[in-house]
Amino acid sequence: MLKALVRRVAPESAYGIGRRIARHMRRRVRRPPLTEAALASVVRDELGVRKGDVVLVHSSVDALQLDFSFARLLPLLRDLVGSEGTLLFPASHLLERPERWFERNDVFDVLRTPTSMGILPELARRQTDAVRSLHPTHSVVAIGSIASELVSTHHRDRYPCGRESPFFKITQCGGKIIGLGVETDVLTSVHCVEDLSPDRFPVCTHREQVYEGRVRTREGTECVVHTLVAHPRIRWRHMRPFFERYVEPSDCRLLRCADRSFYRADAAGLLRHMSELSERGITMYRRSIYRGHILEPMLSELAERLEER
Repeated sequence: MLKALVRRVAPESAYGIGRRIARHMRRRVRRPPLTEAALASVVRDELGVRKGDVVLVHSSVDALQLDFSFARLLPLLRDLVGSEGTLLFPASHLLERPERWFERNDVFDVLRTPTSMGILPELARRQTDAVRSLHPTHSVVAIGSIASELVSTHHRDRYPCGRESPFFKITQCGGKIIGLGVETDVLTSVHCVEDLSPDRFPVCTHREQVYEGRVRTREGTECVVHTLVAHPRIRWRHMRPFFERYVEPSDCRLLRCADRSFYRADAAGLLRHMSELSERGITMYRRSIYRGHILEPMLSELAERLEER
């Protein structure tokens, strides 16, 4: 009740800061460490991961507070999906606005550039059978039976979450999305709906300029990949309230298990539902940045200035 009242009254930015502080404080509280058996049970029984599944994994190993070596986490997940399954992990290397990286004309080396997305994606990247997409800002690492099929065309799409991306492709093969120690504010696939029909989406979410990124392939050759970059205005969004109000648990459900955050999503169902909502003008973004809104230019400029800090 109190949380709902604060969410309605406080500015979104202030509420977001408050949530981050609360998460930080929760992590400082001593909790019984999560055993390997307990985590396997959560992933299998609560998140519904089965043999043969295609699973996109978002994670925070620190938030899980494991009582076993983090090096065991990837083998655990591989065992759960089996040799016939496939695991995917967001593997972007960026720790800054993409524009700044493009300006330096740096090279993204698919084999050697570490990911900034955490310990688990980095472990996955280092596997001998892992494949990584060539996209310079939204690369994805995949391991498993259809790994290459899912990531091989990512660089051909100027939209990072467009039809050639793994984020969309998993919707076509019954894929699942899970969060381990994170909430739905860490869920890249929500951007598929805007990248599939950018002209019809209520918000212009990308800059107009097409950027050119230098990418070094597994074979050591260098190529240029063209991509669009998200506009800073997309910071004016309210994902948690959007999910709570509009998204059915069958499409995406947030869970608390052992006092830790998890979520599970049906990739196709979530995209279908978000597409239907966007056709009705309902998105996770604030209406004040919708195309044609009187406040959109001002808020877009403010977002630009905030990113410069």
